[in-house]
Amino acid sequence: HNHASTMFKPVLCLAALASASAFAPLSMPARGGMALRRPAISSLNMQVAAKSMLTKDLFTKLDKDGSGTIDSQELREALGNNNEVNNLLARGDLNGDGEIDYAEYERLMNMDFAGDEQGGNLYVRNAIKFGLLKPESVLADCVMVGNKGFDPLNCATNDEVLKQYREAELKHGRLAMLAAAGWPVSELVQPYLSKALGLPDLLAAGEKAPSVLNGGLDKVNPLFFMGIIIFTATVESVAIKTARGPDYVPGDLGFDPLGLYTGKDEPTKRDLELKELNNGRLAMLAITAYAFNEFLTKVPVVNETPYLFKSFL
Repeated sequence: HNHASTMFKPVLCLAALASASAFAPLSMPARGGMALRRPAISSLNMQVAAKSMLTKDLFTKLDKDGSGTIDSQELREALGNNNEVNNLLARGDLNGDGEIDYAEYERLMNMDFAGDEQGGNLYVRNAIKFGLLKPESVLADCVMVGNKGFDPLNCATNDEVLKQYREAELKHGRLAMLAAAGWPVSELVQPYLSKALGLPDLLAAGEKAPSVLNGGLDKVNPLFFMGIIIFTATVESVAIKTARGPDYVPGDLGFDPLGLYTGKDEPTKRDLELKELNNGRLAMLAITAYAFNEFLTKVPVVNETPYLFKSFL
């Protein structure tokens, strides 16, 4: 068992490093002297930094009516130059609605830094270089949050299909985040809880979490699985009934009881969306690693890596 565990850890490390190197920008372009780099705003008739620079705070200042977008009138008030406004809209208004929302503005910031190709997205640029994305893909110049350009099978054939895949990714990520937390917690708490309540230990052989690979699912009350199915069907019915207009954000079910998202400014919302997506992706990798690690080593993850799960006890 120790030998299998020793062999498995380097494999995980190498896989993580390979994934990171595949998507990390190979080089950060210099701030000046770039053939593709064009400043998005050359002058502003407002009290901002002396040096013209696109920032998150600047978006809030330009968006005077708080609509979450910058329209041509707001740009004219700031720039006072119709040609400059028209050039900026032509460059930044990706969907052609005559306004620049924060996603498009973030794309402008990337272009201002890294050049216009692929909307300044270095991840996408490298994905195309390594053959992980077709140059004509919808992801090649896309403002969807968290776009790393990974679509080697060209699954996202258009914007509508892309939104469907993003919604599915978010659902799996949310479920994985719950599972990634629940798996080690069950291995830590279940033995003490069952003993304290005088109930049978529901963990699989070797005090591992029940799973398809570990076994032990037959110990779980069927009512639990029935409840999960009912809960999932309820959530899915809400998602199906949600109106999907042009401004629909994939995965947004309006569930925000703590007010962490609702009412926040656009840069904050964008950051929260990215954090949820990244944590969901990490959780999907983590729960997969839990399952295969325990299957190969026959050791609970909380015992194999106690410094991660038992250091606080």
